[in-house]
Amino acid sequence: LGGLPDENAAAFSALLDGAPGAYRDAVLLNAAAALVIAGKANDLKEGVEIAAESIASGAARAKVEGLAHVTSGS
Repeated sequence: LGGLPDENAAAFSALLDGAPGAYRDAVLLNAAAALVIAGKANDLKEGVEIAAESIASGAARAKVEGLAHVTSGS
């Protein structure tokens, strides 16, 4: 986002909570493109649907928290 670290962390947390907005839209589109490239989605529309469901279900937050745990050495 280009803000202060605490602001960016809050925005990312809000995104993972499902907050709507341009930030979420950009993340969904980027995730959709990655899913298409990885062969997990047939097109961007399907990729956006998969990414949005990952956020809505809490799976995205769980993955981020797991990654944070592994990389923090805890």
